[in-house]
Amino acid sequence: MDTTFIILLLLIAAVFSFYSSPGEEPLEVQQASLSQTTEDLSREQKQNVSQNQTKKEQSFLVSGYQKTTVPPQITEPIKPSFHINTYITRGPKEGETIEETNEITFEFRSKTVPETEETIYFETKIEGFDNNWVKTYSHQRKVVLPIIWKEYTFFVRAATKNIVDLTPATRTFQIKLSPYFQKVRVSQVTTERSSQPSLITLATYLQKGEKINITNWTLEGKEGKVTIPQAVEKYYHYYNSPGPEDIILKQTSTIYLSAGFNPLGKDKNFRVNKCMGYLTDSFTFPIPLSKNCPRPTKYDIFDFEPCCQQFILNLPQCEIPDYSENAKVSSDKECTSYLDENFNNVGCFKNYSQDYNFFENVWHIYLNNKDITTTDSCDIIYLRDQNGLVADTYSYGYPVCR
Repeated sequence: MDTTFIILLLLIAAVFSFYSSPGEEPLEVQQASLSQTTEDLSREQKQNVSQNQTKKEQSFLVSGYQKTTVPPQITEPIKPSFHINTYITRGPKEGETIEETNEITFEFRSKTVPETEETIYFETKIEGFDNNWVKTYSHQRKVVLPIIWKEYTFFVRAATKNIVDLTPATRTFQIKLSPYFQKVRVSQVTTERSSQPSLITLATYLQKGEKINITNWTLEGKEGKVTIPQAVEKYYHYYNSPGPEDIILKQTSTIYLSAGFNPLGKDKNFRVNKCMGYLTDSFTFPIPLSKNCPRPTKYDIFDFEPCCQQFILNLPQCEIPDYSENAKVSSDKECTSYLDENFNNVGCFKNYSQDYNFFENVWHIYLNNKDITTTDSCDIIYLRDQNGLVADTYSYGYPVCR
């Protein structure tokens, strides 16, 4: 019995030891602890989710405005399989000053390494003229620039649908033209022929009301340079004729510059008027003068004797009358007095200079044996304004020169 009792006690002790390990809490305490742990885990997960959401919805600046959105994914750019370069093959040189024209032409090419079958186009831009790039499939660009003294830079870059030349070819140049460029032009150059002096003709291309002073402008060629002098606008052949003044050109004016001598004398260049034809009776002009002198009407001479009226009406235009062999006229003092007072340059000027169409837009300038033209080669005549800037050029000579 004692042995059985001892065995029973040992079994009870083993069972108790199995369900009650040292340091373990009772079941109720364990359940409470488990509930608390679950609650802490849930709070931590929520906190992590909130932090992740905040990171995704971060704010960033786009084009100057604050926006809140998910940032775009950055992808690696497609790397082209070739390189492209652009070259200027023709046009103004770097730093060149262009003084003869405002029409500029650039030609350009491209080269790819390795060669590609993609379609290549060009984009050009003239800094100081264009606002944006100009796209073209041509290999050249022609442009007419403003007639001002200004510096420009030409850019050109080749491109395809996948690539563009990031280092455009460039040329910097300047236009240096007269503000009167091609408003006064050299319209013709006639070289010396059979003792007839050379003649340079200028013409104006002005708007209505526009005026240009060309005194002290110059004409220059291989043979030298001449300066355009002053001239008399209201010339009549008398001792107190007005002196020379600056030549003011208007719309549709014509200027003849002869290398010959002025038959009227030094500083007697003139603007043509309707009475100048009377001077051809006394002088030989290298630049021909038209004979369109005003004529009296029948009403002006109706009270003269019939022979006098007939003599006057039959007079050639711009001819000083010679009545010495006409006895009836020469004996008529009233008639001869009228003829002597009115049928000459001074009388004509006195009677008709106030007419609206008395003056012609034609000027005669004599260079007094200063010939700047050439007959045995090609040449270019440069017309420069008072500041030395080119207003026009004229090429003449052999046909191959033009």
